[in-house]
Amino acid sequence: MGETLAQRDAGQAFRVVRLQIDAVSPLLATANCPVAIAYEPVWAIGTGKSATPVDVEEIHLAIRGWLSERDAKLAGVTRILYGGSVKPENAASLLACPNVDGGLIGGASLSAVSFGAIARAASR
Repeated sequence: MGETLAQRDAGQAFRVVRLQIDAVSPLLATANCPVAIAYEPVWAIGTGKSATPVDVEEIHLAIRGWLSERDAKLAGVTRILYGGSVKPENAASLLACPNVDGGLIGGASLSAVSFGAIARAASR
């Protein structure tokens, strides 16, 4: 799930992500196993730019709320991950958000030192 920079700048991030959730939530509701959703703003993929923890928490909370509208149990068991330039410098603050259940680590996973620092931040 995620919006482009143009969509975010136009104030459409929540609308875009809601449409994406609505498109997959029927499939999630019928899954026979736990699922995970990744919120990864398109503008943050491979750019080194990351959403702020406040922005991430707002979107993650909204995703959980939208899932809850369909099925409260689904909202409770679905893991919502954040991806989008998670790196050692921001991992702790992103992963500390109450509705962030984990990270989708991209380029930072290519360095054992960077990935190790993120893993340590996640274990706190």
